[in-house]
Amino acid sequence: MGQILRAVNLWKVYTMGETEVHALQGISLEISHGEILAITGPSGSGKTTLLNCLSSLDSVSQGEIYFEGENIANISDFERTKLRGERMGFIFQQYQLLPVLTAVENVELPLLLQNVSSDEARRRALESLSMLGLSNRSEHKPSELSGGQQQRVAIARAIVHNPSILFADEPTGNLDSETSDSVIMALEALNRIHGITIVVVTHDASISRKCNRILQINDGHLSEIVAEEE
Repeated sequence: MGQILRAVNLWKVYTMGETEVHALQGISLEISHGEILAITGPSGSGKTTLLNCLSSLDSVSQGEIYFEGENIANISDFERTKLRGERMGFIFQQYQLLPVLTAVENVELPLLLQNVSSDEARRRALESLSMLGLSNRSEHKPSELSGGQQQRVAIARAIVHNPSILFADEPTGNLDSETSDSVIMALEALNRIHGITIVVVTHDASISRKCNRILQINDGHLSEIVAEEE
């Protein structure tokens, strides 16, 4: 399958007054093309910090991160932005949809910002919504959609530019269990049918059980949870 992302000896240190907080402490990991990886751990353990560093949303204090063979640990802010816009997708607990735009307008916006033609952006946005089972909701604004539908619109937006990898931070955190299931199934389908690599930070055991691997972070240190045989 090959690696899509490899991290070597990652450290992230925050300075708070005279105190240093070691959020990540020498973390190394490898992520293969086409896998779903869960990162779990208690609040404050460094889950989101790790996700942000792996995805170049944040810089590391020390260490190397190779994405598709390229070391992205110390690239410029411009290069980070370009990398995220072209090759990565992001889903967050808050849907971050613009309330004045319809579903299809929300989804096509990243393409328009990359100077994709309006016709092509609309075509790809509708295709992305269809993939998430939302063809009949394309002209609805966020206030006219359920929480699960809004999150699936956010997923459609995250994949509209055909990213190599999808980073998800607590994607079901605001949803009830039944609605969470629809989001989990959507992520599974994207992985199974379209081969998108997914890295998800979650407290939700129903998500982590569906993943190929589960990594747990505690006090900035990473360990792998070995799944028990059914």
